[in-house]
Amino acid sequence: MPGISNAQTMNNSNNNTKKEERMSVSHNNQEIVREVYELALNKKNMGLLEDLISPGFIGIRGLKGAAGFEEPVASLIKSFPDIQWQIEDLFGEGSKVSIRWKWEGTFTGAPFTTYAATGKKVINDGMAIFELKDGKIISAQVLTDRLGFLQQLEVLPVDLGSLPNRKPQPEMQGH
Repeated sequence: MPGISNAQTMNNSNNNTKKEERMSVSHNNQEIVREVYELALNKKNMGLLEDLISPGFIGIRGLKGAAGFEEPVASLIKSFPDIQWQIEDLFGEGSKVSIRWKWEGTFTGAPFTTYAATGKKVINDGMAIFELKDGKIISAQVLTDRLGFLQQLEVLPVDLGSLPNRKPQPEMQGH
């Protein structure tokens, strides 16, 4: 049955091509995310973000495009001028890329929000899931260790048990 075996060979060839295309897209997307951290952030080359972030990207404060991505990171870079991100894990499937990083920097620059520089070294962990389309980041979900960060800034004590206990609020009447 030459027709059946030929159809099966063509079908396998088609599946292999699609799998290779998905793998190539996944690899390319991972490299784009790697460039954000290693070239744009670590080398402070924010101009690269225009090539890596979609104009439709919406940052955490509502700004769009590269500016929306850069804005929350810029204040961190101003406060920690020597900040460097180290990629701990980077993997992806299709349009999504997950990354886990550790950054380290010395708090010698501008105040961070309302906290004055301490001159101390800070290390912080974070992770994100990026979604990409047509070779650009279109969305991001970022989680960082904010508690550890605030403890290193000495805004919060390392021993949270040392904080004064707050009395529970009385339940609202009539609801």
